[in-house]
Amino acid sequence: MLKKSMVSALGLLVVTMSLSIPTQAAELPTSSQETLLRNKSTDSRKVSGTNVNFGATRTISKSTPIPPDWVITTVMSDYYVIQYVGGASLGQTVQTVRTTPIPKDWVITVATSDFYIWQYVGGASFGYRVQTAKITQVPENWVITLATSDFYQLMYVGGASFGQRIQTAKITRIPENWVITQATSDFYLWMYVGGATYGTTVQTAKTTPIPRGWVITTATSDFYILTYRG
Repeated sequence: MLKKSMVSALGLLVVTMSLSIPTQAAELPTSSQETLLRNKSTDSRKVSGTNVNFGATRTISKSTPIPPDWVITTVMSDYYVIQYVGGASLGQTVQTVRTTPIPKDWVITVATSDFYIWQYVGGASFGYRVQTAKITQVPENWVITLATSDFYQLMYVGGASFGQRIQTAKITRIPENWVITQATSDFYLWMYVGGATYGTTVQTAKTTPIPRGWVITTATSDFYILTYRG
């Protein structure tokens, strides 16, 4: 009789506990939704990575900073479409909105009221030329060889050797170690004097900049003679 009473009591305890413990099945949908929302939020901001190749696109909210080497190609009411331009090769192009940030070594080749077309000029060798819109920024070691009412023609002068010569528009900025050998009303002729040895002399126009290490040893009404003193 005692044994039967203990069995009945244990059975009642199990039933009571099973009724008092809430089931986890009702909690799974909420937990799953939170996980999905959290993952979606992370994915919308994780736009860079080691496996991203040139041309890859992502959609991000407007409040998200634009990562390095990404440009804005489309602007919508709540988000941007961005494109990865890292790893570009010489001559590759991309179309963007006008307000996009642009990484180093890109020039504007076409400019409209709605968009820009950019071209990558990194990796160019001496003498490489590209035609650009006039609003473009001229990258380091590039000069303007021709300026018209509609466009610029740029040339890369990095990697020049002593004595190499170029002709440029008068409005251009010239990198270090170039001197003007002839100046006309329309253009300048320049010569590269980097890598000169001590005592080397060059004849220049009087409008030339004087590079570091060079001194005027002769001055006439028409020209200078510069000598390299190191």
